[in-house]
Amino acid sequence: MEDERREDGEAQAVAKPVPPEEADGDDDVSAIREWLELIGRAAFWALFLYLLVFQVSVVEGPSMQPNFQTSDRLVIDKLTYKFVPISRFDVIVFQAVEVDMYHQNRESKDYIKRVIGLPGDRVSFKDSGVYVNGKLLKEPFAYDRPRQYFCVTSEYVVPPKHYFVMGDNRDNSKDSRSSSLGFVPESQVRGIARLRFMPLSRWDWISRY
Repeated sequence: MEDERREDGEAQAVAKPVPPEEADGDDDVSAIREWLELIGRAAFWALFLYLLVFQVSVVEGPSMQPNFQTSDRLVIDKLTYKFVPISRFDVIVFQAVEVDMYHQNRESKDYIKRVIGLPGDRVSFKDSGVYVNGKLLKEPFAYDRPRQYFCVTSEYVVPPKHYFVMGDNRDNSKDSRSSSLGFVPESQVRGIARLRFMPLSRWDWISRY
């Protein structure tokens, strides 16, 4: 298209129309770029939430029955307990270094247990009852009551910044009663179980008592 000229003879530039196929190509590239940026932002925030706020844990073994079964998938809150103290009966996931009876082999793994004793508590057992600071503990959740509690000592005094934890399946749980596991340091707590999302038939929020 030729330039139009003003009366004074100076050329006036006129924009050339973009061919339709070029405009469509630019739109496609722009849309792809926007989608890639959106996916990148979503991946960043998902990674941020996983590393700092939430994680998914899978239950293995019978130690938390009847409340948690093998293959239950849980959402673990990794943030709240850093600002609000862990409470008695919270279900926590923690990393532990388990040692054998000869204190030779060490294995690091994640456990899921229920908090029974808080820092400074005295935990003991009599018949089928758990006693904290000399008083029978009223446990509001379902658990398997054993005929006789397995324990190494008659009374456990929980050190500062540690927790005494137990499985709900009291007859089949390696927990703070065992010298190979012992008290759980606060520094090894990964988070508090908040939600079971799989299997769908057992979907529920996990209560804090």
